[in-house]
Amino acid sequence: MFKKTLLMFLLVTVLLFAYGCGEAEETVEVVTPVDIEDEELPKEIKAWIESSRDQFGGRARVHDGLLYILITYGEKPTGGYVVEIEEIKKQEETLVVTVEFTEPGEDEMVTQAITYPYDLAVVEETDLPVEFVATGDEDTVPVLD
Repeated sequence: MFKKTLLMFLLVTVLLFAYGCGEAEETVEVVTPVDIEDEELPKEIKAWIESSRDQFGGRARVHDGLLYILITYGEKPTGGYVVEIEEIKKQEETLVVTVEFTEPGEDEMVTQAITYPYDLAVVEETDLPVEFVATGDEDTVPVLD
């Protein structure tokens, strides 16, 4: 009986040890954007947005201790195109920005004017590189300088 109990104890110990030595989960933290109204944006950031809006891609810029993350959808022939930063996560070595792109449906009524959809998020400054993940009607987000 003692041998069975000892054997069972050793087996449970080995299993617990093996489970504990498995891959550690990557630490992920959701980053909450800083709330800044458009009229409060620094003039340098406003100029940066204006000069970027006709390009399709994502970029990031540090200004006064804040990291500005800009996603632009480029020039579009009509309204109905939407770009939205869905989530920002700080992983161990990267800041991951998930972006949803939406194109208007074929039967959707849209503004008949050229548009430049974009979204901007502002977070506390970090030295981590920014990675963009596209969802919705786009597969990738080109990284722009």
